[in-house]
Amino acid sequence: MARKTDAERLLELEKKIEQIKVKKQQVESRLKEKERKERTRRLIQVGAIFEKYFEIEGQEEAEKVAVAFQRNVLKNKEKVVTMSLEQLKQLAENQPSS
Repeated sequence: MARKTDAERLLELEKKIEQIKVKKQQVESRLKEKERKERTRRLIQVGAIFEKYFEIEGQEEAEKVAVAFQRNVLKNKEKVVTMSLEQLKQLAENQPSS
């Protein structure tokens, strides 16, 4: 068996590098696709919750409600996320509706 020349070894290494680059691109593409799907699922879930609790019937109405509540939500978000869902529901039930 003849030994490979440096040029042949270099050619083999370059081929391997290209193969690894292709595999890396494939893995990156799968990861990005997975992240997009997870984000889409999350957006659908959040939208469904928003629609349920605020009886929203369209995108424009949802945006108006969101803008109206934005300052209050941001101001109280830290406190709210530390409470349990049950505590929040009980709090909502005890507040007078307008």
